[in-house]
Amino acid sequence: MRKSMTLALMALVLVTGAVGHAWAQGGGVTESPDGQEAVKVYYTPEAALAKVFAKADSMWVETWEPTAEELAAVEGRLGWQVAPGPVQIHRAFKGDKDLGYALITEENGRFKPITFMVKVGPKLQVEMVLVMVYRESRGDGVKRQRFLKQFRKKDADSPLRLNRDIIGVSGATMSSRGVTAGVKRVLALVEQRYGQAGGP
Repeated sequence: MRKSMTLALMALVLVTGAVGHAWAQGGGVTESPDGQEAVKVYYTPEAALAKVFAKADSMWVETWEPTAEELAAVEGRLGWQVAPGPVQIHRAFKGDKDLGYALITEENGRFKPITFMVKVGPKLQVEMVLVMVYRESRGDGVKRQRFLKQFRKKDADSPLRLNRDIIGVSGATMSSRGVTAGVKRVLALVEQRYGQAGGP
């Protein structure tokens, strides 16, 4: 059943502490808890969803907890382990038209996690990637569309190998690798959930 946008947004898992405060204030830059680094907030969850689902007239969240077999299938595709637990997948429609899927995820950069959203279209190809929160003093070039647009039209069968089919950002190798790995993981999860015969 489709739920209201309000319920969907309430279901988001927000990052606590300084980032949670920044999101509550509508984004911007705030000091990290240790006072050593600035946390750069480029998109609140609401703003990111509004951007990737700009044409939506209904939006909701599906919570999926992969079984051990489903998780093993995802890990087999990726070649690395995936943490167990529920996955929140944002869905949207315009009328009867399916607008696809959006996941908020995190991967480590050099030292700190990067929070970003991956929008996957109904054909299970990447349509948009948005860096939402960056927590390090250097390497935030990964937020630029010059880098992120390389993921468009990639799917779960795409290699997604840094400096092969995805060119990393100079001076931000670890962050580039983290975002690339996160996109690949999201694609594998969405493929497992929606690309299998008999899936929802």
